[in-house]
Amino acid sequence: MAHAIQPNHRPHEQLRMEAPSQKKHSDKYVSAFVTGESTVDMTFRSPILPKSSDHFKVGIDELTVNLGNLSMLEYDSTADVLFRVLRRGNNNAGEEHADFHMIDGPAGNENKWRDAFEFKINRPFLTILEILERCKQVANAVGTFITQEGLVQPGGGADDLWTAALPAGEDDEHFRISLTANGQIQFSGNKYFWANFAIEVPYEKYRQILFKKITQEYISIHPLTGALIEAPYVAIIPTFMLQSAVLDPVFDGTNAAHIQPDPGTLSETTAIQYVGDGNLLSTLDRRVTLEVGCSLPLKNSPLVDHGEEAPDFVLGRYMFHQPYSMSAAGTNFYNRMLSVGGPTIIVPQLGTVTVQGPRDRVVYHHLQPQQKIQVLRLKLWARVRTYNVNTKEWGMKTIVCPVDDMDYWHIRLHFAEK
Repeated sequence: MAHAIQPNHRPHEQLRMEAPSQKKHSDKYVSAFVTGESTVDMTFRSPILPKSSDHFKVGIDELTVNLGNLSMLEYDSTADVLFRVLRRGNNNAGEEHADFHMIDGPAGNENKWRDAFEFKINRPFLTILEILERCKQVANAVGTFITQEGLVQPGGGADDLWTAALPAGEDDEHFRISLTANGQIQFSGNKYFWANFAIEVPYEKYRQILFKKITQEYISIHPLTGALIEAPYVAIIPTFMLQSAVLDPVFDGTNAAHIQPDPGTLSETTAIQYVGDGNLLSTLDRRVTLEVGCSLPLKNSPLVDHGEEAPDFVLGRYMFHQPYSMSAAGTNFYNRMLSVGGPTIIVPQLGTVTVQGPRDRVVYHHLQPQQKIQVLRLKLWARVRTYNVNTKEWGMKTIVCPVDDMDYWHIRLHFAEK
């Protein structure tokens, strides 16, 4: 029967095992670790690419930076001033001034109060938290001065702007600088502060950042009415020395009773506040992008940038984007540490930052023909906002990224065959 007929089993010969054919890989990677410099020059014994460069495209596979010298605020040897607290002074004979900066400090430290009352941009400011910390220091210096020196105007003449003395030794808070929930700067002071001090913003670019208008140079508030005083100082002709404008209504000994119930402690009921119009979280930071320039013969790159101070060829451009997180004030640990009032601000990505990593899309650029690439230069650039005093307009420029001795960055290039 058919079902009983079975073929004799014959063992098969052992199958031959062969290595599968693999596609020839010609991708190349170039890595560089750079410390203390914005430029790196690399020389290779053999050409980087086995073929002419027009057979390849190149992109930044990884870029990690640790920068401690790229400041939010522009600074140089001239040391710009963001704002300073001035004395209002009085108008007795001999009390005219070229400016109303603070009086001399103790012997051997004459600039103690002038430096303490001034936000001078003489070092890098990397985060908004550091800027707020400096604002807190200025406010604390005002309180320390009032506690140590008191508020007593000499003379007692009819033109005095302040005759109700505040004796030294009262350890109260008179002045505070904070940030609102909209990111606006807020100056809060009691009647004692506004009767004796004014705030100056000397540079136009910072006036536009804080107030959105370049014509407002001073912040001065009437201690009784709370009205903004546009011109707290007037020039004396022909010497052009400054003289404090008399308060209207006059603030003298006849109406000093209006301020006597004020205990000198800053609170919501006693504080007179001035809030700027500009959002510091979006306007104060001058940094726009980080850029990587190269000496490779890029072809039709959309990131090519022409200009005297700009790199000829840019491999990558990365927005300097640091989103802020806000929370309510009063309960957060960071807010208690800052003691600046207002909402709590949390800044992400402090320290080393990977701006291009394995989860980011690589932008490739085609190369022009070049037979051998044995020399390669990479340079780190920064695009920043700048203000033109002549045209009263904001613009941008590309500068060599400032790199300190302790700063470092790592980059890896990927050459992929087309």
